[in-house]
Amino acid sequence: MASLGTLSAGVAHQINNPLTYILANLDHVLRKLRTAGASDDPLAVLTSPEGEGLSGLVESLEHAVNGAHRVRQVMRDLLTFSQGNIEQKKIVDVRGILESATQMAWHEIRHKARLDRRMAEVPPVEANEARLGQVFLSILMNAAQAIPEGETEDHQIRVACRTDADGNAVIEIADTGVGIAEDQLPFVFDPFFTTKGDGTGLGLAVAHGTVKSLGGEIAVESELGRGTTFRIALRPAKTAIASNSSHLVDVRSAEPCRVLIIDDEKLVAEAIARSLADDNQVEVVTDARQALARIDAGEHYDVVLCDLMMPAMTGMDLYAEVMRRVPKLAARLVFMTGGAFTARARAFMESVKNPCLEKPLDMGRLRSLVARAGHAS
Repeated sequence: MASLGTLSAGVAHQINNPLTYILANLDHVLRKLRTAGASDDPLAVLTSPEGEGLSGLVESLEHAVNGAHRVRQVMRDLLTFSQGNIEQKKIVDVRGILESATQMAWHEIRHKARLDRRMAEVPPVEANEARLGQVFLSILMNAAQAIPEGETEDHQIRVACRTDADGNAVIEIADTGVGIAEDQLPFVFDPFFTTKGDGTGLGLAVAHGTVKSLGGEIAVESELGRGTTFRIALRPAKTAIASNSSHLVDVRSAEPCRVLIIDDEKLVAEAIARSLADDNQVEVVTDARQALARIDAGEHYDVVLCDLMMPAMTGMDLYAEVMRRVPKLAARLVFMTGGAFTARARAFMESVKNPCLEKPLDMGRLRSLVARAGHAS
């Protein structure tokens, strides 16, 4: 909570910049298309040598798409650090979580120090992604706050990961800030102990508890006036968990798939339908009960894309009804979520093998997934 204001400002900055050129580029393309649409010869307007031509409009749209991808990544990074289910552990990519934490802290770091990344390959570990992300973020924020403002070129924060001789994943976060006095070092992981006047003294205590709960080790080295280094060692996971997205069968036919899209947000459903319509036969409904009525009427679908959380009938409720009425179709359900998981939703997704895609969707991945599911039996 103490860092919420700083993080909110950082997230707003990371979103507002790409959002600015997303909207500017889309507005530009829209005005050009409206002008062309009002003309007696739209193609001549769009390809006029006096203008930028179609290639310029394509470039504007490409920039808008790239900006949208940046916003999506920011939101995924943010979700990584939401509390989630603190008991749930899975095989996680340590380097990916560290990268996300660094991006989240960048707004604070960039005004204080140069950032040195040294991200080597490390083994996956079994951990709670949100909790581990919070550990890295807490240490990064401490590192930035230990450096005075206005001396960016004189200071550095180094973020590194490597594999040690025992096969452990080792993460190091070092700064060239004010450092910690030798007589205070033994207490840095104690609850409510802080060297900052406005600190809560809980961040490092929580980080210590999280690392210890994973069977790992966390240590600190510091010298007053020269900086601080935190070092975390995590044991590698013994087993790997296969990705849910491998559940769908391979392509069996070059013919178009018949796809049903269920989402209570009509604009979302229609946008997805447009993206899939070139290669598939697509239908859209905004209520899971409408979908169930079509299924009861004998309609066949190769893939059913269903929002997980909807009013009246959720995707979970639909799955239960489909399992009872047409069990073979249940395996063809692909769930979509905006990330607002309830305890029931988390338990449901842990109990089924069906893929669950996060919004905003990666449309390339979705088209590939639908193609691989062609006419599954």
